Amino acid sequence: MSSELPVLDRSVLMESLGNDKELIKEILELFKDTTPEIVENLDNDANEGNIEEVKRNAHSLKGSAGNIGAKALEESMRNIEAACAKNELEGIRNKVSGAIGEYNLLKSELDSQ
Repeated sequence: MSSELPVLDRSVLMESLGNDKELIKEILELFKDTTPEIVENLDNDANEGNIEEVKRNAHSLKGSAGNIGAKALEESMRNIEAACAKNELEGIRNKVSGAIGEYNLLKSELDSQ
């Protein structure tokens, strides 16, 4: 896990959305509603060895994580993309497992808001 990076850097959203608390709340809710399926697909595709789909889902989740300031998850997705580019299936599976841990930490933080 990327423990040196913040699970959630709220300043990213505050800066990009002009500190509009209602809009920030909507964006975070949208993230919580749309990402579980991506994470599930990421895990299933890694277990099935479908590297192209892992790469596609990691790219999608990287963008979503970056948009809300989920720095650790964004970095995890970047690492998965790099492993996909090298076709390192075992490394991909390990990185996906770690990324799911990052996602769960983020989800817990978002749920506690």
